[in-house]
Amino acid sequence: MEFQDGISRLLDHVGLRARTFYSGPLCGLHDFAAEEGVGHLHVVRAGTLRAVQAGHKGIAVAEPALLFYPRPLDHRLDVADRITADVLCASVRYDAGMDNAITQSFPAVVVTPFREAPGLEPTLSLLFDEAGDARTGRQVMLDRLCDVLLIQIVRHAIGRGLVASGILAGLAHPRLGRLLVELLDAPGKDWPLDAMAARAHLSRNAFARLFRDVVGVAPAAFLAQMRIGFAQRLLRKGRSLTRVAEAVGYGSQPAFSRAFIRETGIAPSEWLRRQAGG
Repeated sequence: MEFQDGISRLLDHVGLRARTFYSGPLCGLHDFAAEEGVGHLHVVRAGTLRAVQAGHKGIAVAEPALLFYPRPLDHRLDVADRITADVLCASVRYDAGMDNAITQSFPAVVVTPFREAPGLEPTLSLLFDEAGDARTGRQVMLDRLCDVLLIQIVRHAIGRGLVASGILAGLAHPRLGRLLVELLDAPGKDWPLDAMAARAHLSRNAFARLFRDVVGVAPAAFLAQMRIGFAQRLLRKGRSLTRVAEAVGYGSQPAFSRAFIRETGIAPSEWLRRQAGG
């Protein structure tokens, strides 16, 4: 139960958002550039194709399947001559920014054949019905259904053991799970290392080693990443810098701005301008 609660809080914190931009027959080569700054979801309803991604082995898709690219990655869908595949494509963004628990924990691409996840069937049925119609609100419906698919993919990947490190692995850990749920619930609280170690019933040194081994970063670095991710969500909602700084545990706006720059490389105001421009 604790693990499931943690996953729910994590998904809410990350804020996955899909935007459908193509649905229909696909033939030939189709490139998707990392420079677009988004992840991708490809729903292969019928046909065969090959997914080719930079720095990774190609993937032959010979049955209906989902291809989830959690991070920006140069890739292409290659459909052989005289063959057509029926594909729906969506871009994937995160309210908490691209450096988040999902992008840090997942492999470069997650392949989920429909037959391996029968729980997807109701969502896929609705998705294909909407894709084949031109009813009012079609775009919104497609986007929301892709949001649901993304959550189902996350569940499926965790259940199949595709996540070996990162916060998702930490939530499943008997020593770290409860602490991580508390951190997700109250990122703005003061969390000294001693207090975190005590929650895990470990010494400072043992806790720091375990946390880094399982989650992949030091506790303080993880807390900073999570706070800035939470801050990005609040900034998107129009909260002032002062109120955001207080909400995520920084004593002043300048301290928050310095932390934001350390994590993202740019000031909060500049980050907001870029989001508005995007």
